[in-house]
Amino acid sequence: MKKIFFNKSNLFFLFIFYFTLLTFSGCGYKPSSVYQNKIIGQDIQAIVEISSKTPKESAFLKDALNDAIYTVFGANLVNKNPNTKIYLTINSSSLTPLDYDQNGFPILYRSAVTLKAKIIDKFSKTHTYTVSGNYDFAISANSILNDQIKFNSFKQASINALNKLLAEITKDGAKNDN
Repeated sequence: MKKIFFNKSNLFFLFIFYFTLLTFSGCGYKPSSVYQNKIIGQDIQAIVEISSKTPKESAFLKDALNDAIYTVFGANLVNKNPNTKIYLTINSSSLTPLDYDQNGFPILYRSAVTLKAKIIDKFSKTHTYTVSGNYDFAISANSILNDQIKFNSFKQASINALNKLLAEITKDGAKNDN
């Protein structure tokens, strides 16, 4: 009877498998969710302060934060008995033209947003972060910049800022790991 297990392709596969296993277990690699879970609980209450200067943008920020809680944090959105509370306020937002066509009309814009986040973690410790995000977008020459385009760019800039917030939370969770 012939031993099929020890042919060259199986040995190569075993070598790659064990090499990968030793590399990741030997270097102490942990996914970022491990560090996030040191600060963020599974039940999160999201509170966005509605700004009188930017009420529509605040509503879009609330939607973006709710999306991030489900998709990025992988947590539940609750109103009662949360492990973690996230308070977000818009410090500033802007829409700036970056490039112009030959007639002097703007064709490239940057939407920028700065958010202040206060997080009360599952141990009742308060963390404060200020994060910013931006989003560049182009419009065709001689077109009008309507509200839908502005709000979409604000939402994308807010998502970029929330991704930076996630990175800050991961960094603080890694600090607490030591």
